[in-house]
Amino acid sequence: MEDMADTVEGRRLEMSGFGECDVNMVPPTEAWGDVGRMAVLGVVSAFSKFVTSIMNRTTCTNYETFLHHVTQRQRPNGLITVSNHASTFDDPGLLSWLIPWRYFATESEHGGIRWTMCTSEICAKNALVHKFFAAGKTVPITRGGGINQAVMGVMADRVSKGDWLHIFPEGRVTKVPNELGRLKWGLGKMLCDIDERGGPAPVVLPFWHSGMEKVKRYGVMWFYPFNRVHVTVGEPIDFADLTARCGKCRTDKSREDLFRSMTNRVEERMREVRAKNLEERHVHSD
Repeated sequence: MEDMADTVEGRRLEMSGFGECDVNMVPPTEAWGDVGRMAVLGVVSAFSKFVTSIMNRTTCTNYETFLHHVTQRQRPNGLITVSNHASTFDDPGLLSWLIPWRYFATESEHGGIRWTMCTSEICAKNALVHKFFAAGKTVPITRGGGINQAVMGVMADRVSKGDWLHIFPEGRVTKVPNELGRLKWGLGKMLCDIDERGGPAPVVLPFWHSGMEKVKRYGVMWFYPFNRVHVTVGEPIDFADLTARCGKCRTDKSREDLFRSMTNRVEERMREVRAKNLEERHVHSD
C-alpha cells in the first residue's frame, strides 16, 4: 500500500486500515486496482442508470455546463460540485445519471469520475465494505468529527491536482422535500486548503435536484418507480475575493468568519438554483 501522509496543524498523519476510520488518520483511497475500480463503477452506474432512467424519468437543464466542467476542463484545474441531499441514493444514483456512459468506460484513462465522502457508519463498517467504497472512489468521514479531519486534507490534495469532488454541504439527508438544511463549513476549509497547497482555484458548480426523495425514500431499502426527477445545474460560484483572504487569517475567529462567508455564498447560490428547479418543474409538469 502506498505510504501516504498529510499534515493538520503541523502533525504528520498515518494511513488507517480498511474498516477503520480515525479523524486523525488518512483513509485508504485505493482497493482492488484498476480492474476492481472499473468493475465497481460499472456495476453501480448501470444499476443507478436503470433506476433513474428506466424505473423513473430524469430531466436536466443547463446540462452542457455540467458536462463541460466534468469532461473538458483543463487539469490541474479541479472541480467541486455541490448539491442538496434529498435521498441516500443521490450518490450514486443521480451522479451516475449525470455522467455519460463513455466517461465511465474510460475512467482508467482519465481518472475523472468524481470522488465523494460518506459517513463511516455506512462505508467503513467493515473491511470488505470499505474496500468496495474505496474502489468506487468514496472515502469515509466521521459524522460530527469536525472540519479538521484528515480526510478533508486528502480530498483537498486530490482537487488541487485536478480531480473532481462532489460534496453535500448539508452533511446529511434533509427529510423535508426541497428544503435546504444548515450548511457545514467544510467547503470553505477545503477551498483554503487547496489555496494553501498552491493548487489552482477549483470550479465550484452548484446544482439542485428534486424528486429523488420519492425514488429512494428515507429509511426504506427499496426503490419506487414512475417518479420524475429534475436537475437544475447552476453556474460556477466565484470565490476569488474570499480565497484571497485564506492565508491572511491569523486567528481562529477570522478563519471561522471566512468559512462562514464562503458558506453563506454557497447557500445563496443554491437557493437561487432551487428556485429555478421548482419553477422548471411547474412549467414542464406532466
